[in-house]
Amino acid sequence: MARVAAAKPGVTTPQPRGQARHFFWSLAKIRLTGLALFASGAAAILAGAVTRNLIVHGLCLTWLISVCWLLYALARRASCTAAVLSIDRRGILDRRLLPRPIAWQEIERICPLDSDRSHVVDITLRWPESTLADARWAVRIGAYCQRGYGIPAVTISTLLLMGSVGELLEAVAQHRPDLVPATNQ
Repeated sequence: MARVAAAKPGVTTPQPRGQARHFFWSLAKIRLTGLALFASGAAAILAGAVTRNLIVHGLCLTWLISVCWLLYALARRASCTAAVLSIDRRGILDRRLLPRPIAWQEIERICPLDSDRSHVVDITLRWPESTLADARWAVRIGAYCQRGYGIPAVTISTLLLMGSVGELLEAVAQHRPDLVPATNQ
């Protein structure tokens, strides 16, 4: 049986069937990402120090400001102890996307994926405009992309979360096995 995050971040316990599964921010993955960002910021400082070109100085300063903003965003995520992604009898609640769960009946299908390599799950919605009406504008764009181009309206990333796509699909299969593609069962 797969192990997933329980009530406390960093603690994993097996979950009985039909129970809610919660995914939290992974501090180890956030630290690694922060270290990579810090290294790129150090490279921008060195590049700015060795040149006298004002355009390069401006680009390096812009890069440093961007790195600082991203490090601040990572620090906010690292300090958050609430579950980021929850899958239960009501549906899928991803706090990064919507303030409410995406109900099971609103989900048309989950796109097939390679669970060993992928860190994202693409979801096609039945009524994308009404489902994403309460979301931020950057998330609502997915509804129009699904209608116009056939691109799945919602993408859920597990890249910085404790857990994997396989565990996410396993949690979905506990509540709605018909949504999990046959290639991923």
